[in-house]
Amino acid sequence: TRVMLAQAGVSSNGEGTSGFNVRGGNIDQNLILLDEAPLYNSSHIWGFFSIFNVDAIKDIKLYKGDIPARFGGRASSVLDIRLKEGSLKKFKGEGGVGVLFSRLTLEGPIKKDVSSFLISARRSYFDIFLDKSSDVYFQDLSAKLSWQINQKNKLFVSGYLGSDVMGVTFEQDITQDGETEVVKSETKFKWTNSTASIRWNHLFSSKTFMNISAIYSRYDYLLSSENSGSELTESNATSFEWTSVAENWILKADLTKFINPKTKIRFGINNTIYKFSPTKIKSNATGLPNINFDSDRALEIAPYFEFIKSWGKLSLNTGLRYSLYANIGAHTLTQYAPGIPESPATISGSTSYKKNEIIKRYDGFEPRLSFKYDLSDRKALKFGLHRMYQFTQLISNTAASLPFDIWKLSDPYIKPLKVNQISVGYAYDTENRAYNFSADGYYKTFKDIIEYKNGAELFLQENIESQLIPAKGFAYGIELAIHKNNGPLKGSLNYTFSRAKRKTEAKYVFDNINNGDYFPSNFDRPHMLNLTTNYKLNKKWSFGLFFTYQTGRPLTRPTGKLDINGETYFTFSDRNAYRVSDTHRMDFSFNYNATGNPNTAWKGSWSFGLYNVYARKNTFSEYTSYEDDKVRAYKFSVLGGIFPFITYNFKF
Repeated sequence: TRVMLAQAGVSSNGEGTSGFNVRGGNIDQNLILLDEAPLYNSSHIWGFFSIFNVDAIKDIKLYKGDIPARFGGRASSVLDIRLKEGSLKKFKGEGGVGVLFSRLTLEGPIKKDVSSFLISARRSYFDIFLDKSSDVYFQDLSAKLSWQINQKNKLFVSGYLGSDVMGVTFEQDITQDGETEVVKSETKFKWTNSTASIRWNHLFSSKTFMNISAIYSRYDYLLSSENSGSELTESNATSFEWTSVAENWILKADLTKFINPKTKIRFGINNTIYKFSPTKIKSNATGLPNINFDSDRALEIAPYFEFIKSWGKLSLNTGLRYSLYANIGAHTLTQYAPGIPESPATISGSTSYKKNEIIKRYDGFEPRLSFKYDLSDRKALKFGLHRMYQFTQLISNTAASLPFDIWKLSDPYIKPLKVNQISVGYAYDTENRAYNFSADGYYKTFKDIIEYKNGAELFLQENIESQLIPAKGFAYGIELAIHKNNGPLKGSLNYTFSRAKRKTEAKYVFDNINNGDYFPSNFDRPHMLNLTTNYKLNKKWSFGLFFTYQTGRPLTRPTGKLDINGETYFTFSDRNAYRVSDTHRMDFSFNYNATGNPNTAWKGSWSFGLYNVYARKNTFSEYTSYEDDKVRAYKFSVLGGIFPFITYNFKF
């Protein structure tokens, strides 16, 4: 994730937030694939660490404006990550031991030249250094098996399991009639990503091959609380457990054929079953009932075709995807009284649907087109045009993605999001490819994106559709980048100017936000600058620097107060009429490569540095209170200090 945030056109909503935003899109508009399996959360500990162990990664590619037709289901970008296949020749490994976490990756043959394995694991140990009342850590495991069955058939099996835990324990001494008792209360957050995929690769001929994949993906979170109770006060032990689950089952087939060295076709079909279980609560606490909201289910069938062709200086990649989506039962759909806004108070009844019965169907074509024209061997023009449908959207009334936000499928009340984007670009390489310059511009439109009513109540809301309103929007931007590729000093500098705005289209005019005018989206950050450098001092020492600057994100602020019957209420500005302070941060790192004995397989190196070297307190959000007859605003920062790190890296 950190690597993605250094790219032009990619931003986040601040330190301590999960996910990333691409070209004005929400964090839920990024399709993140690990060996073809979709992931719903892309980072550990709310954005501070990526969920991917780089030692296990073979290839990573981010698609922003030239998304091929084989990808679908998300509206703004595709992050395609492939794990290594494991060495077929010899056993080897690499890893690192650091003050924050350690990692280890092992690979090697099961049967030489026939089958191999790769296994990669990480574990943090913040919990070791924290007070015993706190429990914060992450862990993940990636694995892949590869089997060359014969000259024409290969089989790959891969999986991922990653989890985060954040917990706190409170202890209270209770004394009564000379007796003392310790009462313990524990609260824990836990969220987990897990995937499994199996892929069969079959070679029909030297020019034609096929892949068939079966994939499972699951994202779930747990919020729990336990109180041990007290014998002295005769209070009972209580427990609370809140869970939510998002699951995908995917079966896909892809066939690629090389017609000639300059022409290739690719076609296939993706079939996805969705099951989202938004909220399940089990509790024995007084006044809090057990809750089990209906699950959302859907089926998506998406055939596609791609045509890749080059004619001299012109290269073309065009394709068409057709998405057929059906929201299905078993499910009970709430009905509302006609002629008035939907709300829990206007529920008029419900309709029950049997298992696999179609509740609502949506479909549409998604054309894709991109081409590149080489002005010379070092200059090129690019053009891209695509449409994307998205049938899943994240419901959250915070600017940051929290583990307990819920995913919602398109249904009779929530239409699928539709995004159209056009992009143009220019790239230039200097002689010997020492420098690369690029400039990209884009314009994209959003239709039927989710916005929230003023005063929306989303917490434990079974009829979530009653708190939402559809919106349209647009985003545009220019991305400029310079890469230095040769010499002891290497690195990149990029700048992005972008805008992203929305306008609600509520059924009833009085539900519209800001009187139906356009307003900045939560992800509108006009100016972004990233600098990444690495300087090799000599064979042993190298130095790295990273600097980032972003315009502060939009914010809605209180503008005054009202006193009604002795109660104080705030009045607010138009939505996102203000901004938090601009954010910036600098990180330093040093790397030491020990020469060691050249005849040994073991290679070691040290990495150490400082995160947030000048202790910048970037404002994440603001909150307001009423004190001493005055409205007071306070700024909240997730980080405010310098964080040192040191890691010993090794290979063998």
